[in-house]
Amino acid sequence: MSVRIVAATGDADAARALLGLIGQLPAAEPGPAVGDSTALLDALARAAEAGLDEMPEVVIVHDTIGPMPALDLVRDVALRFPAVGVVLLTADPGPAMLAAAMNSGARGVIGLPLAYDELGARIEAAATWAVGVRRHLSPDRAALPAVAGGTLVAVAGAKGGVGTTVTAVQLALAAHASGRSTALVDLDLQGGDVASYLDVQFRRSVADLADIADVSSRVLNDAMYVHESGPALLLAPADGERGEDVTDRSARLVLAALRQRYEVVVVDCGTQVTSANAVAVETAEVAVLVTTPDVIAVRAAKRMVRMWDRLQIRKPQDTVTVVNRHSRAGEIQPSLIARITGTKTAASVIPAGFRELQPVIDAGRLQDLDARSTVKAGIWGLAGELGLVTGAVLPAPRGKRSRRDRDRGQVTLETLGMTPVILVTLILVWQAVLAGYTFTLAGNAADQAARAAAVGADAGAAARSDLPDAWADGMSTDVGRANGQVEVTVGLRVPVLFPGAIDFPLTVHGHAKTVDEEGTP
Repeated sequence: MSVRIVAATGDADAARALLGLIGQLPAAEPGPAVGDSTALLDALARAAEAGLDEMPEVVIVHDTIGPMPALDLVRDVALRFPAVGVVLLTADPGPAMLAAAMNSGARGVIGLPLAYDELGARIEAAATWAVGVRRHLSPDRAALPAVAGGTLVAVAGAKGGVGTTVTAVQLALAAHASGRSTALVDLDLQGGDVASYLDVQFRRSVADLADIADVSSRVLNDAMYVHESGPALLLAPADGERGEDVTDRSARLVLAALRQRYEVVVVDCGTQVTSANAVAVETAEVAVLVTTPDVIAVRAAKRMVRMWDRLQIRKPQDTVTVVNRHSRAGEIQPSLIARITGTKTAASVIPAGFRELQPVIDAGRLQDLDARSTVKAGIWGLAGELGLVTGAVLPAPRGKRSRRDRDRGQVTLETLGMTPVILVTLILVWQAVLAGYTFTLAGNAADQAARAAAVGADAGAAARSDLPDAWADGMSTDVGRANGQVEVTVGLRVPVLFPGAIDFPLTVHGHAKTVDEEGTP
């Protein structure tokens, strides 16, 4: 998150020193210094007219500014522009000045001469307050999270070897690929492998932050390693015994500081519950529990969920279980795991892909996993489901298909091959139906013609009277009289389903006899 800063001071030397030091702060965007209170208020008014997003997050007011007294200016800015954090710069940062500044609405006091750490901490605190106020002033206030800052995702494993670290690393890579600033924290303090998976050798770790009460941006910069793939890494200590130095309090401070600097913070919590990673699971927006579809891993996942619930770390219904090495042919499916553990299961599953993972894991370059990898597609799909990916194109499955995919393709080809046979069979069945219906029409037409001929009427017209047009064309009528009776034979050609395409040679004859009333005296 970038922080826009405006310095208000009439002292050119102080402005130059202040802007130079602000420019060294990470994610800071210093604007031009303003020389008096009138210019500052006018600049803020113009920015407010353009919209809330155009206003600076932090304004630094020098106590020597004029013509308006500094404390009055601080009060005026705080009242007129509540979404701006005001910090007072003074040569007398004593208790009396601090109390007066707080009463006027300042978010902090910076003493002269300037110190990098103090300046960064005060600006960060004022910027955090300003961002929180803007969240409440925005139209979609109801949709905002309860905790200000970036999204914290805790990834834990049901037991060792289920793919916890691979999942955490790929989630961080997916978030960074979507354009979001991302930090990856290894809180598997005694056996963290993030450095091994990404081929990183770095002497600093999260244990170096354990005794620091104020985790500033500069302290974080010194302890973190920006990987070539993009995410910033905060690694576990190389010596496992140093993990005991990381307490729940220090973990809470570190995670809070990271959330203020990064949009997404992914934490690898490992498979053991410690006071440090328990804080991550408790405070995370999303807690992901990775398991595999086997009885031992599912039982371990159930034990982990119950432990979190007993320790009041996280409720089962607030946990998302992810199934790694999933196969549709297996007996244990995500729905069964959800019923056993009482958690929600992610719709995205991670297929088994040992051949895909082996080369990059052996080389320590998990970031080089093939974009067409089914494992990568599964984890990046999970990132999209968790809301970590915004607009990134998810990787497509690789060209080599699984057995299930090959079977699906074979079924598709067989279906396409059978389609002509099915169509011909349907045509023949329908043609047989037409032939049977023609027999019924021929018999009825013969009866009509015989009755008409018996009274001297037109037998052909009578036969055609009830025939559909398709049968009336080409009808033949033969009338014979003998021994006081009239015998009529009607011939109907069976129509074809596609007229003109083929010629169906079958002609159906209907016969009928009746008393010849015309020749009877």
